[in-house]
Amino acid sequence: MSIHTQVWKAVFGRPADAIEKSVENADEYMIIDNDPPIERHISVPRDMSQLSCSSFTAGIVEAVMDGLGFPARVTAHNTPTAQFPSRTTILIKLEQSVLDREELQSSR
Repeated sequence: MSIHTQVWKAVFGRPADAIEKSVENADEYMIIDNDPPIERHISVPRDMSQLSCSSFTAGIVEAVMDGLGFPARVTAHNTPTAQFPSRTTILIKLEQSVLDREELQSSR
């Protein structure tokens, strides 16, 4: 997946901090951004603390994945740490058809 590097760099001017494959679910990947640029310029009211402004970024990732033929459900989650209070995880959950296609191609 080059989304966390090439696409991130084209959109935000730098690559994402990491990408991880889920060890629990074969259909899930997580893109980690410790300091999302979009979060720097938007103030979220305290009563809406669960709102992730990076949902916009998740929409971009979902559109790119779909355009590349890898349909997926993509969501944004606030995952702050003491060092990175704005840290965000973009969760990519591939559709079953993608896993089936990849399994069929690898068995050839």
